[in-house]
Amino acid sequence: MIKYLKYVLAMGMLIGYIADAQTATQITAKITSTANVIGNVDLIVLKDLEFVVSSSLSPTELTIDPQKDWQSGQIKLIGFPKSLVRVTSEKQSILLHENGQSQLFFTYNISGSPVNVQGKSILLTKTNEVNLSDRGVYYLWMGGQLSGLENIIPGNYTMELKIDVEYIL
Repeated sequence: MIKYLKYVLAMGMLIGYIADAQTATQITAKITSTANVIGNVDLIVLKDLEFVVSSSLSPTELTIDPQKDWQSGQIKLIGFPKSLVRVTSEKQSILLHENGQSQLFFTYNISGSPVNVQGKSILLTKTNEVNLSDRGVYYLWMGGQLSGLENIIPGNYTMELKIDVEYIL
């Protein structure tokens, strides 16, 4: 029997410009997560995904490696010990500016591990079957590439990431 669980992570992003003493500009983006859980598995957001870059670099793309970068977001799945689950996630999303006039593109990279050690996590593909630990936990780290920064305007950007989790009993 397969139980279907769907998690919708509402993602919000704030991009701002801050002037420093040398009139350089810094772009800061923080993606926060909330979860609506259906079923008997808990999903806990442990850390939000963050982007910080200096405009002196003139980036057109920012990359966060979910296996090693401190800016990665982290999510903890809690379910039945030693259960096999299928984790499916989107790989791309569009972030829309609050005024609808600008958009950014985000390509996800997600890694996972049954232990809370980011460096031991493995990159996940769009669909993965993973085993929860003896304690019934599995950790996910979220990173990826944020592009479309050439014509960015300050303000709020929003997006949604969907993660589907199916128990395989």
